[in-house]
Amino acid sequence: MSAVGAYAEATAVTAEVREIVSGKKAECEAKAGTTFATFEPLTFVKQVVAGINYKVKVKVAEAECIHVLVYCPLPHTGEGPQLVSVEAGKTVEDKIE
Repeated sequence: MSAVGAYAEATAVTAEVREIVSGKKAECEAKAGTTFATFEPLTFVKQVVAGINYKVKVKVAEAECIHVLVYCPLPHTGEGPQLVSVEAGKTVEDKIE
């Protein structure tokens, strides 16, 4: 079990996380300044704050990944997921940090 406010251990992407991140593909491409032929979420870590931060490793090419940070506000706010950042130039072996 992780400490309060800390990120949990990396785990395989769930259907929920896949849907959230896949819905942010166009925004990820805009932030990265390129288009991705492949966009396959692989693993993620989550942090519970006043909502949930998801850091997701996404495969975008044969040997390249990006790390995507998406913030999901608490349901009562009525707000949807928000793309916070995209880190390019990652590999499948790179740890999500």
